[in-house]
Amino acid sequence: MNLQSLILPTDTEFPELYYRGAISLADTDIVSFDTYFNSFSYTKYRDYTNVEDVTFTCSINGDALVQLCVFDGEEHIICSTQRKGAVSLSIKLAKLPKNGFLYPKITALSDCTIIGGEYSAECDCRDISVCIAFCTFKREKYILKNIEQLKSSEFSFIDRVFVIDNGQTLDRNMLSDDFISVLPNKNYGGSGGFTRGLIEAYDGKYSHVILMDDDVEFHSETLEQMTVFMSLLSEQHKDSWFSAAMLPLDKPWEQFELGALWDGNVTSLKHMIDVRKPAVLLDNLDNPDVDYGGWWCLCMPVSVIDKEGLPLPLFIKFDDIEYGLRKPEGTEIITMNGIAVQHEAFDVKASFVVDYYSLRNELITIALHKKNGLFTALKRFIFDIGKHLTRFRYDNIPIIFRAVEQFLGGVDFFLACDEEQNNKDISAAAMKFVPLDTIPEYRGAKRCEDFPKSKAKKVLTALTFSGHIIPSLMLKKELIAIPAARAGASAMFRRRAIIQYQLSGDSGILLKRSFKKFLKYGFKTIGMTFKILFCYKKVKKGLISRKVELTSQEFWRKHLGID
Repeated sequence: MNLQSLILPTDTEFPELYYRGAISLADTDIVSFDTYFNSFSYTKYRDYTNVEDVTFTCSINGDALVQLCVFDGEEHIICSTQRKGAVSLSIKLAKLPKNGFLYPKITALSDCTIIGGEYSAECDCRDISVCIAFCTFKREKYILKNIEQLKSSEFSFIDRVFVIDNGQTLDRNMLSDDFISVLPNKNYGGSGGFTRGLIEAYDGKYSHVILMDDDVEFHSETLEQMTVFMSLLSEQHKDSWFSAAMLPLDKPWEQFELGALWDGNVTSLKHMIDVRKPAVLLDNLDNPDVDYGGWWCLCMPVSVIDKEGLPLPLFIKFDDIEYGLRKPEGTEIITMNGIAVQHEAFDVKASFVVDYYSLRNELITIALHKKNGLFTALKRFIFDIGKHLTRFRYDNIPIIFRAVEQFLGGVDFFLACDEEQNNKDISAAAMKFVPLDTIPEYRGAKRCEDFPKSKAKKVLTALTFSGHIIPSLMLKKELIAIPAARAGASAMFRRRAIIQYQLSGDSGILLKRSFKKFLKYGFKTIGMTFKILFCYKKVKKGLISRKVELTSQEFWRKHLGID
């Protein structure tokens, strides 16, 4: 069985993610595959599957010396052969170092070209059937590209792709066939779209489902590798989940996340590390106790629905975190070098609407999964208000208060909520970015992508509430423009006004310091804090005891209008 194919792009800007050297070699040239996408994570197969022997085969046009190597902190040559054409080298996993990864190293003995290669094994696999569930909302250029890529690929276990069309803008009849199913869906956000995909997977009796964002870029070979790996899981690990890493589109060598933790705060594992370095690849292999994986690409057994129900109706944000925390006891989330998708960096876009969902849904997650969560909930709320006050985002605070009120409404609020209308109301109330050319002040502003920080300034910023208690005469007249997603309190210090703009486009917003609004919302925050103090325990108890009302198939089928 083919466990992993070499990926050999010739048009990539970052070849070092695939090979070191070149795949077309002159005499004595060397190419090594100790790379993110083409190294073989043998420790994962040894620990989670029954694979015992692995064979590396490759096809070479020309004469070459092929060495099979292991990196465990330094390079070790395990075996080698010299020939042209088809090359095959085998190794027993039990004989390899405890920690390490496997890779071929090829030295040309004449002009030659690497045509292809794979790692394979003679082993039994379980009979699994996998479907993919995309959730999309009016982003045709992304989802159509991914549909075409999947249709032109061959898979051993992926039998169906469900495209959940929340925007109802795709041509269902033209796009659907015996592999692709486009399903119009109510716009209940990512939570509603992915839940619809889970229901389709359940009704179709698939053993596994892969939840994927519509706007990711990926290699089909990595989806094949992931699903083959899932078919090989030993009896002890057969209920494991698999989380693909996320690589930023603009810097794919700078891994954003390889699974994550949540304990009241999100911690992205193996965050912002350079996966071009062999030592980093080695460290990536040691990644136990992952709490959840992002739904940009996560594979899990459909059987979890019978055990844990369906996701909560959270619309967007924290649905993947909350569901991951619900995974059955003993369930592991596996990660591996090379199984990854590329996604736009999160700091490219800022969304004032997302601030509402992030707070509301994290408060719910805290209540459900944090044993003594009152302090954590208060800290999260006060931090959010502080962020808005110190960044001059006063006019967005009403939807932050609304997020708290809806959280305090508990299960009854969500049972009665029209999610689509609620999203429209929040979107209408939230602050909005406008084209930068409609902001006259922008023409004279100094644009800065990063803002210098110092300990002294940080202290002064905190003591003066980002300069709010500094007399107006001491404020700077200079106007600057900074990325909204990177706007910190220090950047606001002693500013009369500031422009916050989107890195992803030509839009922004002019925000002005207002001591009056600072006081107004500061005092309102005190009142809301007391409300959380008095109501939290009751809300927590209700969410825990009645969660099943929001996660049952009966609720979701009615909510989505499926039956």
